[in-house]
Amino acid sequence: EVIERLSSMRLAVAILAVICIASIIGTVITQNAAEINYINQFGPFWAQVFIRCQLNTVYSSWWFLLLLTFLVTSTSLCIARNTPKILRHLHDHKENIRASSFAAFSPKHRAEAQFAGTAIEQSRALGQILLAQHWKVKLQTRADGVMLAAKSGSLNKLGYIATHSAIVLICVGGLIDGDLLLKAQQWLGWKSVYTGSGYISQIAPEHRLPPDNPSYRVNLRVSEGSANSSALLNQSQGVLIQDLPFSVELKKFFVEYYSTGAPKVFASDIVIHDKETGKKTPAR
Repeated sequence: EVIERLSSMRLAVAILAVICIASIIGTVITQNAAEINYINQFGPFWAQVFIRCQLNTVYSSWWFLLLLTFLVTSTSLCIARNTPKILRHLHDHKENIRASSFAAFSPKHRAEAQFAGTAIEQSRALGQILLAQHWKVKLQTRADGVMLAAKSGSLNKLGYIATHSAIVLICVGGLIDGDLLLKAQQWLGWKSVYTGSGYISQIAPEHRLPPDNPSYRVNLRVSEGSANSSALLNQSQGVLIQDLPFSVELKKFFVEYYSTGAPKVFASDIVIHDKETGKKTPAR
């Protein structure tokens, strides 16, 4: 019963609708900005509402990731349940139908006619017409006559598998991009958000992420004449420190202007230091 409910189309559509609404909110409200920005734009009250509901970090919020997980589960169960049937019906002409079963069809989908020739002659003639129109035809001789079965457009059913698989793929991408691995570490107590102040080098290991972290989007602050390899990963209630496998050294920052006095170029002369190989790569 649980599998039936999880794989129901109604549940999947309902979850998808909520995800769409949440995505619209995440598009309208600037994501991962500083708290002061929300206070200036919406006022103290609504800024706190947005932050507590994690509307400022929709795509990495626990409830959004939970919705994506349920949608992936529901859609995957739909695929697992229906794919064997679809693949089986690709080659099934459904010719094993009793003559009396056709009486249950509505008049819109049923017709009767009398033929002058024998059943086998008429079925072969009709079969040739259908084959000329690219139908797949199968004849079955029975004790009471001949069953002529024909089908077309069977490959269209593969669209069901392709569409649902695409939904699963997109949602899995959303889970990965939504810092699911990072959230899991926080839920398990392996990592915690840092909310204090002080030198980055003195922040404890439980607030730091290793250089082999597979996915992150961070800000790196470097003063002119110095180097830095510890970036800030903004979270809804603070930051995490992402230790990079390289360091960025800022040699010089300069600005060029047009003759009118308007800024023309903002540029930085930097050097990338690879920690593993020791290679230095200068760039502007």
